[in-house]
Amino acid sequence: MKKVMLFILLCGVMLTLKATGQSGDVILLEGEEWELMAKPIGHDSLLCAQVRAFLPENLSLSTGNWSGYTAFWEIHDGYLCLQRMEVAVYDKASKKESTRVYEVKDLQPLFATYCQGGEIQARWFSGELRAGKGDVVRYVHDGFQRNMETEQVLTLRNGKVLGTKTYHNYRKTGLDLNKAREEIERRFPWEQFPACREMRIFFGIKNFQLTADGHFVDCDVRFISLRPSREMIEDGNHPLALALKKTLKSIYPWELFFVNGKYRSEYQDFTMTLMIKYRTNQ
Repeated sequence: MKKVMLFILLCGVMLTLKATGQSGDVILLEGEEWELMAKPIGHDSLLCAQVRAFLPENLSLSTGNWSGYTAFWEIHDGYLCLQRMEVAVYDKASKKESTRVYEVKDLQPLFATYCQGGEIQARWFSGELRAGKGDVVRYVHDGFQRNMETEQVLTLRNGKVLGTKTYHNYRKTGLDLNKAREEIERRFPWEQFPACREMRIFFGIKNFQLTADGHFVDCDVRFISLRPSREMIEDGNHPLALALKKTLKSIYPWELFFVNGKYRSEYQDFTMTLMIKYRTNQ
């Protein structure tokens, strides 16, 4: 029991604290295999624990697949259905890795609650799933935070597919937000904030909005933290926040991603650090 409870906690941690990019499951759509950028089983902590207890002890884990398995899915009679699971195992004697396959008949005892007509229907899952194919357009080294050239977004309620939308994603070249700090520091109106001359300023930014041609529109400044004074400002309309937005608007063009119907930057929730010492025109 203690082992099961430990794994339930681990599953919850894995959903929110993936430290590296994770390989997804596979889904069959219109006769083609697409990468499913999710692990639907992991959305139910009890199922997750039961599956882990079922899998062999010599399961071969990797930083790119903390679950140790790849599940294969398809849509049948309007429901997301589990078809099989493939598991990498490591034999210490031969020092070789091989793949073990579990078919529906092998998995039915684990998913007995969700078996219907000989199929395993993902009735525990509600929400959106993204399936992709083609080249990677946007990649963040964290969980499933990446986007591919073509994506289908499936909306599900209790395992039933309510709708599907197809998107064609792309990237436009421009200034990389992750590499723009020196330019932002050069343009920032430091003269308006003499008290910050010896400080490091951390801006917590979310919802970075861009136009179709790469102009900055707006963002949410969730907090401003000053070091070493340790002053914390939680006012999105603070003069420092407004000065940052004005500076960002003065730069053009920004690198732009068109992802699933929206124009956006590569990062949507990040912290930007500015220091006056980097100004080139002091």
